[in-house]
Order: sequence, then C-alpha cells, then structure tokens
Amino acid sequence: MDNFLFFLTSGLCIGAVYALIALGYTLVYGIIKLINFAHGEFYMIGAYAGFGIYLVLPSGTPAILSIPLIILSSGIAGIIIAVLTEQIAYKPIRKSGRLAALLTAIGVSFLLQNLASFINKANPLQYPSDKSGSIGEICQRSIVIGGGGIKIIQFVYIPLTIVLTLILWHIVMKTNFGRAMRAVSQDPDAAALMGIDINSVIRKTFLLGGLMAGIAGALIGFQSVIEPMMGFMPGLKAFIAAVVGGIGSIPGAVLGGFIIGIVENMVLFCNIPSGYKDVAAFVVLILVLLIRPQGILGSNVREKV
Repeated sequence: MDNFLFFLTSGLCIGAVYALIALGYTLVYGIIKLINFAHGEFYMIGAYAGFGIYLVLPSGTPAILSIPLIILSSGIAGIIIAVLTEQIAYKPIRKSGRLAALLTAIGVSFLLQNLASFINKANPLQYPSDKSGSIGEICQRSIVIGGGGIKIIQFVYIPLTIVLTLILWHIVMKTNFGRAMRAVSQDPDAAALMGIDINSVIRKTFLLGGLMAGIAGALIGFQSVIEPMMGFMPGLKAFIAAVVGGIGSIPGAVLGGFIIGIVENMVLFCNIPSGYKDVAAFVVLILVLLIRPQGILGSNVREKV
C-alpha cells in the first residue's frame, strides 16, 4: 500500500504536466480543428528558455524569486514560438485542407527539434545541483511518500495546473474573447459575418496554448535533463490525454492528463518493466476510442461535408 501511494502521487504530478500540454492541443483543435504536432516542441523551447534565463540571472538570486521568473520566461517563450508558428507556418495553409495542415505540423516539429539541436550542439542541459541552495539542488530535494521520494518541485505541478486551468476556463466561458472563441469554433463563417476577427482569435488561441506548454517545459526542466527531443514523448502523451478526455474540452484535457499520468505509474507499481510505461498510454487511447470515440467528456459533433 505504501508503494501504491507513492506511484499514485507521482502519477498525479506528471499527469498535471500532461494536462498543461494537453490544454494547448484541445484549444487549437477546438478552434480550427488542427492537430498541432509541433506543440511538444513549444514545451521543449519553454524548457530551454527557462534555462537561458537561469544563466543570465545574477549569482545568488534567491530561488523563491528565480523559480517564478524562470516559469514566467518559459511561458513567454512558449507564447512567442506558438504565435510565430501559427503566423508563418499554419496561417498560409489554413484553407488547404487537413492533410496539408497535418504535414506542416509534423514538418515544424522536426524543424524545431533540429534547430534546437543545432543551436545547442545537442548537448543536454541540467540545472546544477552541486551547490546548496541553488535551483537545481532545491528542485532535487525529495519528500518521502509511501516508500518513495517525490521531488519538492513536483508538488507545485498540481496546484499550478489547477489555477491555470481555472483561469483558462474563465477566459473561455466568461469573457468577450472566450465568446468569440466559441463562436469561431461553432461556425467561422457566421462569426466573421458578425464582425469577429478570425485571425486574431486564432492567434490568441495559439498564444494561450503556447503559454501552457512553455510553463510545462519549465516545470519538467527543473527536475530532468533538457534536450532537443524532450518534447516528443510528453507531447504525444498529452495529445493522447486530450483525445482520451475529449479533445476540444478543457476539463477533458485535464482529466485525460491525470489519467495518463496515473496509468503509466500504475504500470511501474505492478512491477511491469518500465519500457512498457509508454505503451500503457496507447492502450488507454485504444480502449477509450473503442468504448467512447468522442472521449470521456467529449461530445458528438456532426462534421460538415
């Protein structure tokens, strides 16, 4: 039972990160029906940006100040790369069909991975933990729960994800911009006739998604190695989480993230080789698609032909 509590807590923590990334997938898909496979790279760039800010901060900056600055900077980096990607890569082919958009997204993903590899010479980065009181040392500190150690920084993941989700929910449901988002999602042509700036709505949607991905990258960067391919698997799992929860649904993205995080940790709890941990997410995806194709909290939507 002690081990179960440890793996459950660990699953909830990593699930919160998947949820943050999944929110970006679900926002973009909900508005323009685009599966943005470059979204994992927004997360990767957020991690790199956070580390870059760490390098330029004055030596001795208190962690209580530097950690929020790094998270904020990562979010801003996520915004910048997301908006640039939408304007340069996606906007010109918006009316070219879903296949063109999908291939473009995959191409952007590989481009960003290779660009990061070229700039950083593929050298993995990690916050130094050899000095007491440094960011790396603080983020590597652990609390024993159920016979295992959970890093202190991981306890930030869940409340931060909840707060950001509530803010996002308020934006979508209670603001004029949110009403414009929902109008564009339901009928872009009618929304345009009503005077809604479609391009602005799409751009701001990418902005929100990039913010979430960048922040998620900072959180994972605190506790693990930062490298060009780090966004691939978390991005894929976050996409699975969005589909499992019901892509287009904000609560669904969060629920899906926690489900995937818990399931992959339960694989370890059951003493199944860790190599099968990633497979578990795909098993969950297949089961959900067989039982409820629209996702747990998704709704059936008729496609226009």
